[in-house]
Amino acid sequence: MTIQNRSKIMVVIFILASILYGTAKYYAPPLILFVVEQSLAQKAPAGTDLTKLHERLHAYLSEAPDQDVRMERLLRISQYLEKVQQLTDEELNELLTSNKPETSRLPGVFSLYTGTFCPGKMSERIDTCYRETQA
Repeated sequence: MTIQNRSKIMVVIFILASILYGTAKYYAPPLILFVVEQSLAQKAPAGTDLTKLHERLHAYLSEAPDQDVRMERLLRISQYLEKVQQLTDEELNELLTSNKPETSRLPGVFSLYTGTFCPGKMSERIDTCYRETQA
């Protein structure tokens, strides 16, 4: 195989990789939204109207000033949903109405210092969790 053929193969592989990357980047936000919607529907408290839940989630996401903040909100909700089996009404309201900065902690904090999970409000900080576990 000549260097020219190898170069052509490398260009084709690069083009295919670029197409795959672009496709994944384009479809990632809708896929994450779909997964979060389904997880919320499964873990919502009994008797929750799924249509209203869907509307609340989209209203909460539409308040975000840009796509990056919207993704941060989706990822924050997704991370919290991984940790719970069933949401309470209070947790659901807190997840979908938080006006805190997107770097605020979830309704529970995993302490890297002690390796324990400290449940609490979204306003709870990791250093507070650390002080409480050390006492």
